[in-house]
Amino acid sequence: MPRVTRQEITACTRGAFGSGWVGRDELCAAARAAGARPEAVALLADLSPHVRVCGLPDLLLLLPDDLPDDDPGAGRRPQPGPGSGA
Repeated sequence: MPRVTRQEITACTRGAFGSGWVGRDELCAAARAAGARPEAVALLADLSPHVRVCGLPDLLLLLPDDLPDDDPGAGRRPQPGPGSGA
């Protein structure tokens, strides 16, 4: 299974922001509501229960340094297949 990425955390927690500061539990709830993988929710659940953030930039600063920005294969262009004219 692919590793959780910063892009995945961004996508699944975006809905938590907009009405002020949110904590770890609100981030986890937003991730579950967005259909996040259990691994992404677990990463958020590992944050301190005292964490309060007011936006994605603040949240991204709290994530582990070794968390990849994106899926390593996401930037690759698909290779032309047979009959594609390429």
